[in-house]
Amino acid sequence: MRRRAMMRRGIAALAAAALMPLMAGCGQVQVTTALSGAPEGPTIAIGVAADEPWLGYWHDGDYEGLDIDIAKYVATKLGYANKQIIFKQVRPENRVSQLAEGNVDMVVASWLITDQSKQAVNFAGPYLKTGIGVLVRERDVKTLAADDNPSLIGSLAGRTACAAKGDEAAELLSREQPEVTIQERDSYAQCVTAMQVGAADVIVADEAILAGLRAADSGRYSTLLQLNDRQDYGYGIAVRRDAPQLASSVATALNDMVEDGSWTTAVHAYESATGFSVGYASEAEAIVNAE
Repeated sequence: MRRRAMMRRGIAALAAAALMPLMAGCGQVQVTTALSGAPEGPTIAIGVAADEPWLGYWHDGDYEGLDIDIAKYVATKLGYANKQIIFKQVRPENRVSQLAEGNVDMVVASWLITDQSKQAVNFAGPYLKTGIGVLVRERDVKTLAADDNPSLIGSLAGRTACAAKGDEAAELLSREQPEVTIQERDSYAQCVTAMQVGAADVIVADEAILAGLRAADSGRYSTLLQLNDRQDYGYGIAVRRDAPQLASSVATALNDMVEDGSWTTAVHAYESATGFSVGYASEAEAIVNAE
């Protein structure tokens, strides 16, 4: 028993170490940074993820990824120079409160536009589309994949799915797989470790996030499976409910990004790194709740 416990701890350490260079900003670490030195003049605070490889992640002392490229473009279109852009780490569980309390002006962090999320914030978007899926250990694919289609999820009855706290994907999985147990953790990195040591059977998130997690360990240990009832969900840039004009301005900036080719350049960089293709969204618009 002691040897097994030591082996489990060793595997956990290896799994965490494999992702450490790409996910150093995850968990409880709070990272705030301004581009190009100290801010000068009016600033815009943008909430971003720190633990989503090639979407939004803290790497070599800076934020990188597709969401970061989009956030920079939008902020520039709104009239802010690099020195006026401040990135602040947010997580799914606190991004609504970070907006509501005025700690950030907008959130660009793989936020799915769903009926539930539209009640909490205003959005501009969508700026890409993706589905919900799960990441599984390679050795478990035959057991967890559907018998008639190895790219889809089979029954997860009696299984445990790890999710980042506050991620809407967990609820969407539960609707299709009501007998799955959802285990919430503070970060995706913690879910990766939980899956690698057997504390969780799968990780649930949207496919764009999962593809980044898979690529972070070079695809050696995990396979991405889709929901049977696959639906596309759009990513949106979130702003406070009392800022409808900002939502409209951000939507205009997103459409400009598509029109001038900057969106394609940013998406190609993500797709090249992850080997996963995201869907092009229709024209972005302001998605505003009537007060």
